[in-house]
Amino acid sequence: MKLKIGTYKKGAVYSSAFSIGSKLTAFVMQLLIAYYLGANTGTDIYFYLFNIAILVGGLVQTLNTSILIPKAMFLRYNESSRAEMQFHNSFLYTFLLLAAGALLLFCIIGGKQAPEWIMNFPTQDIRSHISVYYLFFPLTLLIIVNLYVSEILVSFKYFTLGLSCNFMINFSGIVALILFGQKADVSIVMYSSCCACLLNIILLLWFMKKKLRWQFSLVKFALVRSQSKALTGLAVNQGIIIFASTFPMYLLSQYQPGIITIINYAQKFIQAPLALIQQITSVLQIKLNNLYSHGEKEEMYHVTLRVTLRLFLFTICTSLVIFLLRTFIAEELFGLGKMPYAAMEKLSSLIGIMTFAMPFTAVSLACMKIYFTEGRIRLYIIIMSLSNLFSCICYYFAIETWKEHGYAVVYLFIEFVIMIGIVAFLKRRK
Repeated sequence: MKLKIGTYKKGAVYSSAFSIGSKLTAFVMQLLIAYYLGANTGTDIYFYLFNIAILVGGLVQTLNTSILIPKAMFLRYNESSRAEMQFHNSFLYTFLLLAAGALLLFCIIGGKQAPEWIMNFPTQDIRSHISVYYLFFPLTLLIIVNLYVSEILVSFKYFTLGLSCNFMINFSGIVALILFGQKADVSIVMYSSCCACLLNIILLLWFMKKKLRWQFSLVKFALVRSQSKALTGLAVNQGIIIFASTFPMYLLSQYQPGIITIINYAQKFIQAPLALIQQITSVLQIKLNNLYSHGEKEEMYHVTLRVTLRLFLFTICTSLVIFLLRTFIAEELFGLGKMPYAAMEKLSSLIGIMTFAMPFTAVSLACMKIYFTEGRIRLYIIIMSLSNLFSCICYYFAIETWKEHGYAVVYLFIEFVIMIGIVAFLKRRK
């Protein structure tokens, strides 16, 4: 039976509305961190580790939406729901076991020096905030489970549940910061994130059990092995993305305290509209999967083109507005409480540069769905891997020369390079 277009439009509307609400809580949380904690080494360490946890969770999410969900939907419609459950359960248990083993091995081998292997902060500062480092490991595993399970629910058209993890983390952070006030520190925020993720997992698993009658005991590892080649290739690409995203922060951590925090504030503000776009493209991916499975390739490309053009125009206008308001944003929104004036000036200039990466990112997010739908994973991996490796070289020299402004310029340039690469090879298969 052909799925109605209205189902996806309604899903896009609901998920977009929830995305706005989720990003609103994220924005409020950023303002509260700036107000109560300011920009210092403690906030640098928090954002550095928290972003790594999100990136690792994003790795699993990308594997799920790009490879596992299309395969699972095929099993659902052509074999049985039981086969789909076996497939998803097998991958999740395998990945969690490997991730937990890797984290444990890292801690054992590294010992007391392990934190300094992944962070470039002064040893004394790391020791002062060691609790944030220890909480980083359980938080990473909890985020992995949250994002994986939520994407399964999205494939059943429970679109808004895909954002529940982010909402819970941000909401819990807001509550913790308000409750503790001036006594709050970064470890409190990290504790609240772990508790929020755990609660959200319990709610999602209960929902799956009740609504989908999910059987978590069903496993069949042979189904996962059949996708091992594609999974490995995409995982390597995502690993390069994690490295490319973390490497410049590692370089910047040796400079003035608070730089990573300021960059994070700028990124989070710029990426707020992109959360809406990501949600729209997630719905687009499900739509393209169904069109492709029914052999409607022409319509698949037409839908992608229409969505891409609209997203590009929307982000161009949004970028211009943010650029014009950059000083107001830095001084009136973030420049309260413990935020120093020098940090506000840097934040304003970074927002002014990085906002113009948004249209390039929007085009890439939409067009890349064609690659995933048609199974052109290898080509996508090559484009992204080369772009991200090239970015590391650019970041090294730019940060060495211009510090945080070098980071912003390279960030903009690399988003443009990725967009050109994805669009240039976006040709129809005959």
